Amino acid sequence: MSARWISTARLPSAALVESAMNGDARDLDDLARAWLPHVYRWCHRLGGPGFDAEDSAHEVLVLMCRKLPTLRDPVAFPAWLYGMTRRVLANHRRRAWWKRWVPGATVPDRADTAASPYDSLEARRAHERVWTAMTQLSDAHRDVLVLCDLEERPGSEAAVLLDIPLGTVKSRLRAARAAFRTAVATSDDHAAVAAGARS
Repeated sequence: MSARWISTARLPSAALVESAMNGDARDLDDLARAWLPHVYRWCHRLGGPGFDAEDSAHEVLVLMCRKLPTLRDPVAFPAWLYGMTRRVLANHRRRAWWKRWVPGATVPDRADTAASPYDSLEARRAHERVWTAMTQLSDAHRDVLVLCDLEERPGSEAAVLLDIPLGTVKSRLRAARAAFRTAVATSDDHAAVAAGARS
């Protein structure tokens, strides 16, 4: 593995992983509980609008528990789990694509009664602009932006999760930020042109 395991409050120890791999049910439960918040955030931030992050995270953890005995090296666990999350999300994305062809398969979002209609509209537009820009990034760039900027993880943790050198994380993050700014600016330009055409 190119990145060394880092044991922090956010990344449980390799010893816990090894104990769970060896069949300790209590440690397996502790491992699942420790990683659930991370997996949920990944599903929420990488899945995008219309994704059920809770359902996806549950699927990831079920797979984790089932496939953990096949993991060869407990030190590789963070990158292994992150990769599993990416694969689950890719499968959900394919299923969502098929559902679009089934009448009545999509359920409208519930209205937010706490905010005014104008605030809700502005928040939704901002969310759509950000997600549209994120979808234009490569997977590699989206990964480092989510881990380093949205989750505010240090580059060393992102390197562990992505199984890449720290220097690669830093260079990808610089490129990802530039690509994201360009994507947002392009989206704003298109919106301005569309608004001008309507007026």
